Amino acid sequence: MYSRAIPLHRIGDFARPVTSGSLTATRAVAPHVAELALVGGAYLTYMLVRWWISGDISSVAFDNAERIVELERGLGVFWEPAWQRWTIDSADALVVFFNWAYILTFYPIIVTASVIMYVKSRHRYRYYRNVVLLSFVFALAAFALFPLAPPRMLTGEFVDTVASFGPSFYASAEVADYYNAFAAMPSLHFGWSVLFGVVFFNTGSRVLRVLGIVYPSLMLFSIIVTGNHYFLDAVGGGVVIVGSFGAAHVARRIARKRVRARRRPLAA
Repeated sequence: MYSRAIPLHRIGDFARPVTSGSLTATRAVAPHVAELALVGGAYLTYMLVRWWISGDISSVAFDNAERIVELERGLGVFWEPAWQRWTIDSADALVVFFNWAYILTFYPIIVTASVIMYVKSRHRYRYYRNVVLLSFVFALAAFALFPLAPPRMLTGEFVDTVASFGPSFYASAEVADYYNAFAAMPSLHFGWSVLFGVVFFNTGSRVLRVLGIVYPSLMLFSIIVTGNHYFLDAVGGGVVIVGSFGAAHVARRIARKRVRARRRPLAA
């Protein structure tokens, strides 16, 4: 049986679709890879810079912790020990619930919500993405100016509930190597929960609107009960997010004005 020879002038017809398809696939994937690199790179930079500027700041961080406690006493908002005692006295299961809530309601919800928003509305995603990136800058500035030891590292009135009640893996030295314990101020746990609470509330869905209120409220209780943050850390996280929203809004207005300015000569 003989095969038909392919004329030389037809060889290119077989080669083109493969090359064209590969280029099309590459162009389709490239923006997603770039976005992942941007967000991942920004977070990695944030963690590395935070680690780099930490140095030997333990004494300063504990001094600042005493200042925060005294300030909260003066303001009448030193509620952390009472919240912890009430939870521990109520039930061990309740303590473990808040421990897991602190762990599981942060990255899993944030990453899942971000991916869904990225797929459904790229415009909204970019706006909130910029808010998060700006929060990195403000949080780093706050950490550099005011390193702070969390309540769980203080003896006496506070309890490290994760170390005492579990999950034990989260209190291990291996996990501790991945974060800076002296970056309690501001609380991005609470700040980002407020940001995504706004995202959920603005969807228009009744269920998600309820989640938009419940989520930051649960996070506030979790960061206090677990001894990972002071109440003023939550206030600081809220201020960072409000400032990030404001900066993102100003940047968007400036960008729109520049676009309009470019269009005017063309219209003329």
